[in-house]
Amino acid sequence: MLSAERRQKIMQIIEQEGVVEINRLAEEFGVSTMTIRRDLDILEAEQKIIRTHGGAMLRQDNLREHPFGWKDERNVAQKEAIARLAVTLIGEGQSIILDAGSTTLRLARELKRFQDLFLITNDIQIASEVVDAPGIRVLLTGGELKPQIYSLEGHFSLSVLSQLHVDTAFIGCDAFDVEKGAMSNSLSKVAIKQAMLNCARRRILLADASKCGQRALATFAEWDQFHAIVTDDHLPAQFQEQCQRWGIEVLIAENGGKVHAETRGDRR
Repeated sequence: MLSAERRQKIMQIIEQEGVVEINRLAEEFGVSTMTIRRDLDILEAEQKIIRTHGGAMLRQDNLREHPFGWKDERNVAQKEAIARLAVTLIGEGQSIILDAGSTTLRLARELKRFQDLFLITNDIQIASEVVDAPGIRVLLTGGELKPQIYSLEGHFSLSVLSQLHVDTAFIGCDAFDVEKGAMSNSLSKVAIKQAMLNCARRRILLADASKCGQRALATFAEWDQFHAIVTDDHLPAQFQEQCQRWGIEVLIAENGGKVHAETRGDRR
């Protein structure tokens, strides 16, 4: 195999999995670890990857949707704290939407305490997590299943969502900032997220603070579409102040606690 062909295949693996180890690549391609290191050096020089200790990861600024496994390993403590706080916003007998994602999956794990809840999701991992919980009824949106992402998308998903009216939608994002709102690296998910927002009485963004000030491929919602954001204690003070001016409630998860930013008016 030519070195250029090998690097192309290495890049395909990294795009699918997000993170790879040098030893695994060397074994898979039947070459030395030194050869793989040289390949990764070239890919990094081309700004396609970032070298890590013992391996490499996909660059976050490549404007592509990262595999679920890549997302799930990042900011774990923050995501779990966000989920513990977000579940306090749900009441018995309510209907909720959980957008596909690693933070919403953690919220799904917190739902098993409920005795009466109706859950709609486009994420097969979320559905699998709660399907046997006796107090939760689950509706999958249907649609085409994306490998490595585990979300359902497309016309059938949009058709189902267009007919629903729910109490609360919990939406994830790949990035958010003051100017561009909430963003996604997946163009196919933009319409899904917008449909989820449109059918919910209350709309809440779940996002760890590492995404604040970042940019992704496309905006799916401006800030006037959200009632609240649940995040962690690394959120910049300037962003919190801007949310106060917009009338958006900021719920900050810190060791299981919460801090409320002041809001103006009732937008619900």
